[in-house]
Amino acid sequence: MIEIRHLRKCLNDVWVLDGIDLTIEEGDTVAVMGPSGTGKSVLLKHIVGLFDPDEGEVYVDGDPVSTAGAEEIHRIRSKISYVFQNSALFDSLTVGENIRLGLTDREREEADVQSTLRRSLELVNLGPEVLPLLPAELSGGMQKRVAIARAIVGHKKYILYDEPTTGLDPVNAAVINSLIGRLKEELGTTNVIVTHDVKSAFDLSDRVALLMNGRVRAEGTPDELRSSEDPSVQEFLRGESPVSRVA
Repeated sequence: MIEIRHLRKCLNDVWVLDGIDLTIEEGDTVAVMGPSGTGKSVLLKHIVGLFDPDEGEVYVDGDPVSTAGAEEIHRIRSKISYVFQNSALFDSLTVGENIRLGLTDREREEADVQSTLRRSLELVNLGPEVLPLLPAELSGGMQKRVAIARAIVGHKKYILYDEPTTGLDPVNAAVINSLIGRLKEELGTTNVIVTHDVKSAFDLSDRVALLMNGRVRAEGTPDELRSSEDPSVQEFLRGESPVSRVA
C-alpha cells in the first residue's frame, strides 16, 4: 500500500502540492487527474523518492520515503517501476539493453536474462526481433511499449505511469491503454496513472483522484466522480476546467 499524508511541496514560490492525502490500496489502479500544472507528476516523483517533500510524507508498505537511508530507499525503489512520459529510453542502448536496466544486479546474475527479456517483450506484444534495435528505429508507440517492458521485467509490485499516452495517435493510445489494463490482470500490479485523458482514466481505474490547486478536490470511483455535484469536477470532466494556477 502507498500512503500519502499531508504532502506539501513548494516550487518557484508556489505550493504545487498543498496538503495531499491519498491512499493507493494494494492491487488497485488509481488515476491521478487534474488541470495542467497541478502537480500530478510532482506527486509521482515523491512516491519514488525523486523529490523530497517540504511537509508531510509518503509511505510505501509502511516505510517512509523521504527519511529513508541509502539501503532503505534502494529497498523501497526495488518495489517500484516508473514509466516516464517521454519513455526515457537511452538512445545509445539497444532495446534489449534498455529493458535489462529494469533488472536488479542480483536478477541479472540469477535469471536467464535473454528469456526474461523475450518474455517481457511478449507481454507488451513485441517480438524478439526488436531486441538489437535502437530506440530511434522504433515508432513512438513501440518506444512506449519498450518502456513498459522495462518497467515490468523485474516483476515490481508498483508501477507508476506518467502520462503513458502523451504524444501518441488515438490508435496507439488505445493500444497502450489496453496493454496497461491487461498487464494489471496478468501480473497483479498496483498502478498509479497520471493522465489528462478522462476516458482512459475511467476505463482503467478502480479509483480516480482529481487534483486542483495542489489538493485533492475529489476522489472516488469513476461512477462517483461522474455523479459528483461539485461544479469544478463536472467542468473538468467536460473539458471546461481552466488551467491550474501552478506553472
